[in-house]
Amino acid sequence: MNRRIRGAFLLAVSAAAVTLTPFSAAPAVAASPFKAPVVTFEGTGPGTVTATLHNPNDRGQCWAEAGVGPNNDHVFFGEAKPESLAQPGQTIKTSLTGLQPGSTITARGGCADTSPAGGYELGETVTVAVPSGKPATGSFGS
Repeated sequence: MNRRIRGAFLLAVSAAAVTLTPFSAAPAVAASPFKAPVVTFEGTGPGTVTATLHNPNDRGQCWAEAGVGPNNDHVFFGEAKPESLAQPGQTIKTSLTGLQPGSTITARGGCADTSPAGGYELGETVTVAVPSGKPATGSFGS
């Protein structure tokens, strides 16, 4: 008799679990498409190029990078310090300094998806002129 009660109880619990499972599961949510950053590059002073970088995603981090010199050496704007990385929805400015005035660099932005899906998106590579003139002083007649 004790076995019948246990059997009936287990059957009832099993039936309840099967019935409730579809209602207790969270609906699957598709992740939004991961995109490359929106980035512009501008020569802002002798030997300096500044990137204005926007992370259009709801996850991940974005950066700006460049190919510099005759060997197209790979460098990151802002020395890849945390403050040079755009967080989700954030727009930042970050610079490369110490460049050869009057030269050109190739530059682009990229975003890394830090979610379990992973991956990255890179923007278009552009050529940027490095300014060579003296910086403006903001004074007149001097």
